[in-house]
Amino acid sequence: MTNWRRRLAAGVLITATILALAPLASAPAGLPTAGSGALPAAKPRPNVVVIMTDDMRRDDLRWMPQTRRLIGRQGVSFTHSFSPYPLCCPARASFLNGQYTHNHGVWSTRGPFGFQSFNDRQTLPVWLRAAGYNTLFLGKYLNGYGKQPTFNGGPSVRYVPPGWTDWRASIDGGLPPGHPLQGATYRYYDTTLSVNGRLQGHDGQYQTHVLGNQSAGMIRRYARSTKPFFLWTSYVAPHHGGPREADDPRRIQRVDGRRERIVTPAVTPAVRGRFNDEIRKPAGLPAEQDVSDKPEFLQRPPISRGERNGMLEAARQRAESLWLVDQQVARTVNALRAADELRNTLLIFTSDNGYFQGEHRQRQGKTTPYEPALRTPLLMRGPGIPQGVSRRSPFLSIDFAPTILAAARVARRGSIDGRSMLDAARNGGGWQRAVLTEVLYVPKSGNGDPDDWISSAGIRSPTLYYAEHSTGDVELYDMRRDPQQNRNVAGESGYADRRQRMARILDDMRTCDGAECRRPLSSW
Repeated sequence: MTNWRRRLAAGVLITATILALAPLASAPAGLPTAGSGALPAAKPRPNVVVIMTDDMRRDDLRWMPQTRRLIGRQGVSFTHSFSPYPLCCPARASFLNGQYTHNHGVWSTRGPFGFQSFNDRQTLPVWLRAAGYNTLFLGKYLNGYGKQPTFNGGPSVRYVPPGWTDWRASIDGGLPPGHPLQGATYRYYDTTLSVNGRLQGHDGQYQTHVLGNQSAGMIRRYARSTKPFFLWTSYVAPHHGGPREADDPRRIQRVDGRRERIVTPAVTPAVRGRFNDEIRKPAGLPAEQDVSDKPEFLQRPPISRGERNGMLEAARQRAESLWLVDQQVARTVNALRAADELRNTLLIFTSDNGYFQGEHRQRQGKTTPYEPALRTPLLMRGPGIPQGVSRRSPFLSIDFAPTILAAARVARRGSIDGRSMLDAARNGGGWQRAVLTEVLYVPKSGNGDPDDWISSAGIRSPTLYYAEHSTGDVELYDMRRDPQQNRNVAGESGYADRRQRMARILDDMRTCDGAECRRPLSSW
């Protein structure tokens, strides 16, 4: 075993953030224990519809009024929803099997990680289909699908993962150059879907509209079945993507002489400029003035005027792309209502991870485990869920699988690190557990010596954020006095005891598995 794999297995290179909460119950609420089988249904089991965006911040919900009205006001909003690993592929793997990254092994979007490293034999659709559900997928899957080999080494461009009744995933490549169906996930006007293994091109059609159309059609079709259905529609917006447009920012020179590329999503002509008057600056500006107390590998130079202008254009286009998704959310709700299924559907809206807009001088992106990247929007409505309330309990990517299993009254399967949040959605609750997040910094090229890749570890409580990095850097922030995480107080003696306590919890959580990951803080 190479040094870097040994260090990953030992948990030394795991990035972690822990939310220190009050003790939680010994068993997740609302979910049968393993081996108990499906609970007897007093009424028909609910459908489950998950609508997921890509790289959406929690405060981006302001650009989606229909989503807030149709889901948020008719259900609950989780104010502390987090992506344990704020990067597309690891977060989506956690959604599918309820495991932290150190257990499912998807550490990046690139090889040797990404789609090819995910063992898809024990996942949410497998469990739901075995319990009698029709299982439907539409949109962006794990990064590398179509281009990277499957977990078993075969081609993936026409691969249908186990458990799916109806599979419609966008491919990331895998076809020869010049192939007429070469469209890809991040081409907003040229997306190719693998529809149950058959390639379906959409050249010239705006992707968000395609996914909205097909979502409504799938609901109409499967509502006629006697089986309940699970639908996961995965939009690319507001993730950046092509084609490049005339008003997109060009490469901009930074104050240190390097050139920065500000990336944007593609939007339809009808929506251009919709938020120009309302959005006057990116959400993360003004940026942190002094980053000398940050780890050197996270330090960035001051943001230039040209960069600010480019970031402003990107923020506007992101909002425009989400407004277009907002229309498709309304179409989905209307399709459920027209099929007389809305009352018996658990409807969830969320994102895979958050995004930076200038915080800590991070022009764009995610991955780094600070609040803007970790926090995600999460709205939920459905049977037994009250209307128009907020919930403080932390909801993580690893919690979706057990929560959906609980709603479907299906027993927990395999080793799941998350817990069902169904009872928290219905009845409320506090911060009751320690929560781990993980990051591994892989170069964009995917090349280089893996022993030089950087990882981080941290603990976030209601009052503190503590982080360790494999470079030897340490960060500590007082979240009451400094919620923006601008002043590193790791070296101050007044915080020494709390720093040591968080470090001990982190050491215990690095390699947790199953129920160990749900331990109450009182056990430490």
